[in-house]
Amino acid sequence: MFLAQVIAGCATSFHLNVRTVKVALEDLDRAVFVQGMNGCENLIVDNDSLRIYVSDLDGYVHLVDGDSREHLRVVRSMQVAEEYALGIDRGPDGFLYVGASGKDWLKTGGAVYRLDRGLEKSEKLTAEFPGLNGLVFDGSGNLYFASGKMSILSRRGAIYRMEISPAGGHARPEIFLADRKNPNGLFYSGKENRVVFTEMLTGVSRFDPETGEVEKILGKTRVLEAYDDVCMDRDGTYWVTDPPGGFIKRYNPNEGELTRYIVEGVGQTSACGVREENGEQILYVTELKQSRGKPLSQKFDGRGVVGIPVRELLKAGGVSSE
Repeated sequence: MFLAQVIAGCATSFHLNVRTVKVALEDLDRAVFVQGMNGCENLIVDNDSLRIYVSDLDGYVHLVDGDSREHLRVVRSMQVAEEYALGIDRGPDGFLYVGASGKDWLKTGGAVYRLDRGLEKSEKLTAEFPGLNGLVFDGSGNLYFASGKMSILSRRGAIYRMEISPAGGHARPEIFLADRKNPNGLFYSGKENRVVFTEMLTGVSRFDPETGEVEKILGKTRVLEAYDDVCMDRDGTYWVTDPPGGFIKRYNPNEGELTRYIVEGVGQTSACGVREENGEQILYVTELKQSRGKPLSQKFDGRGVVGIPVRELLKAGGVSSE
């Protein structure tokens, strides 16, 4: 999810065991870095194959595929919009849905597009929404996307819902959650039937798609901290990209532990996803920028997507993967 220009705020009183783990990418066994893209913003990992679809800030969606993780590469690319391709997910009709925009992303905004999985054609489905960002489907075929001003002074952000039928029909987007502050990443957890979302300067929450009831999951633990995209693994652990803080952070709600991973060799990250491959959990993360520590820079030169076995990160942090 696209990080806004300002990353600041006051830390909240979340009482956690917080630690930082630094590790080099080359020291993580069987980690891969699929390059050949530019300013990678979001992704969706296909659970039925080795395919990964990656959106970038040149307006492209890329198809990454191969006969093994070690041989993944970009096999096809398609430009959806003039400037930014952002949130992406697979719909109940089997098509890809992408939020994309022109240069004036915050003011004019972006629209929702539908793409075939072979990246041969696209169709614009909606009007523009200012600051359109993360995008996800729930288990009933409803599409949600985030929209907002991306300003610490405004609570004018919202999460919209749009019904998509298995046959491909779609309804007009309507506000589902109003008055959200900088809504950003979205993830659907089928096990709990909850949509997990981040607010850029606030933290991680989730809502019931039937009632709209919101529950707080994780808040800020320091002054300079941001919450971009979010995903979960099979153990119910949350993974959240933190552009100014490093590679990614892992939150274990059962143990009240937050671990920040800084992976040397990878720059500022944006989105994440976990997939099981031959019984092993693999974490995929997009690189938005090559450099860390410059969150306000508009140089989006991230090279691609990194795939790391979850157990390797746990081992680096001294945590058993059993």
